[in-house]
Amino acid sequence: MKRIGLHLGCLLAVLGFMVNFSRSGLAADTPFYKGKTLTVIINYAAGGPTDIEGRLVMRHLARHIPGQPTIVVSNMAGAGGAVGNNYLGEVAKPDGLTMGYFTHQFLNSLTSNPSLRVDLSKFAYLASVEGVSVGYIRRDTPPGLNTAKDIVKAQRFRAAGLSLTSAKDVRFRIQLDLLGATYQYVTGYNSNSDARLAVERNEAQFFTEGTPGYRSQVEPRLVKSGVVIPVFADDLTSVDGQSQPSSEVTDIPSFSQLYQQIFGKPGSGVLWETLKVIGMTHGVQRLATLPPGSPPAAVAALRQAFASLVKDAEFIQEYKKVTRSEPKFNPGSDVDILAKKLVQAPPETKETIRKYTQTN
Repeated sequence: MKRIGLHLGCLLAVLGFMVNFSRSGLAADTPFYKGKTLTVIINYAAGGPTDIEGRLVMRHLARHIPGQPTIVVSNMAGAGGAVGNNYLGEVAKPDGLTMGYFTHQFLNSLTSNPSLRVDLSKFAYLASVEGVSVGYIRRDTPPGLNTAKDIVKAQRFRAAGLSLTSAKDVRFRIQLDLLGATYQYVTGYNSNSDARLAVERNEAQFFTEGTPGYRSQVEPRLVKSGVVIPVFADDLTSVDGQSQPSSEVTDIPSFSQLYQQIFGKPGSGVLWETLKVIGMTHGVQRLATLPPGSPPAAVAALRQAFASLVKDAEFIQEYKKVTRSEPKFNPGSDVDILAKKLVQAPPETKETIRKYTQTN
């Protein structure tokens, strides 16, 4: 009997080990997002560029996430995009089930804007989308403009803006100041569409737009009809401080190229260095991110999904059709490096940007 009991005990122990092993193996093989819902926060209102692009991306992303979760998109606009960022960093649970698809908030971080209450360097970045803007001006701006270089000859013109704290506004104001252009900054337009309409009506003469808006709206309607001429496209700045033209806009001079054409030398000084720091943000125009402290399994799964998404022919075709540009997604690890680099920008750079966000 003792021998039978001993064998029975061993058998039960082996069976228990096999059951536990089976359960742990099953857990390891089950995708993190299997049977779950992923809520995606977009930090601008419905119908805007961030919303259109974000919803387009999410339509295709789900099938690339292991486990294929249900994706629910929610807009959380306000404070120039800061409300969505604050929610993700302060309210959303770091459980991998809430993701942000944002237009970046690094300008607010650089200026210590109180509307942004979270540390951007602590988020778990999944992917970023490169984006640059193109500046354009009415051809009939006195005394009449024929080429991009003629902008320095233009008499006082009105440059349309969205808000003092808009990264795009700060950027083009620095660019115009570096060129020595004579202009009046008119801010408060609610959207790119409103500002573009102001240029069409000659209420303003200059504006800048991201390449999707420029290619789909400005180029066919205003450039081809001779109403405006493109002046410059933004440069991209790498984390080591080197600026270069965007490969997306090869038919328009980059700002640094235009500056060289006009003045015969590269730019220098505090304003120029500030512009280069802002240029780093072009590589992260849009960001996909999880809250700080999110599960590594969630981060890995979503990074893998974005890496797969950019090879998806169906996604690429629709993205190009809607945005008129290539989907330039970069891996999250690169964004982590950039985020830390921006937070560590020199004090004089931060102070220069702060001044532009406080006065006209």
